[in-house]
Amino acid sequence: MATPTYTLIDSTVLGSAASSVTFSSIPADYRDLVLVYQVETTNDGRNVVIRFNGDSTNHYSFVRMKGNGSTATSGSSSTSTHLMSPDTNATTANTLLGIVEILDYSATDKHKSALARVNQTTNGTFTTPGPAAVAARWPDTSAISSIEFSLPGDQYAAGCTFYIYGIEA
Repeated sequence: MATPTYTLIDSTVLGSAASSVTFSSIPADYRDLVLVYQVETTNDGRNVVIRFNGDSTNHYSFVRMKGNGSTATSGSSSTSTHLMSPDTNATTANTLLGIVEILDYSATDKHKSALARVNQTTNGTFTTPGPAAVAARWPDTSAISSIEFSLPGDQYAAGCTFYIYGIEA
């Protein structure tokens, strides 16, 4: 079995606050994609929202789980308007680190699946830090050519980083 090679496709480091970051014209040259982000918000915190190809219809589905060492929560939806980042908020002075793996993103004969993992740090006022995970499905056979990260009702703070990697088999 070949050793996977990660190739940086694009990256963004915010010079000022922004409500969204979009990677467009993603080449179909790889088997899978990996998104890596480190964010905090300018206000009270929101969940990171991820959409493929500008699709905001309510047919994304996901199951999520979160724990902090003393409590655990979970949830699911089959009518979401986005691929939800795990149930952990990016908040002012608290850093949210996330990785999203998108499998077979350029295939045109299957729905797209994604696995997301995040960890909320405790460097501010957030009272329930910890890891969280999501398994998600986008029921579309189109190749993914753009990915949007947004924070409805809030903004990413200056200095937030977003990276997209292609994985070659």
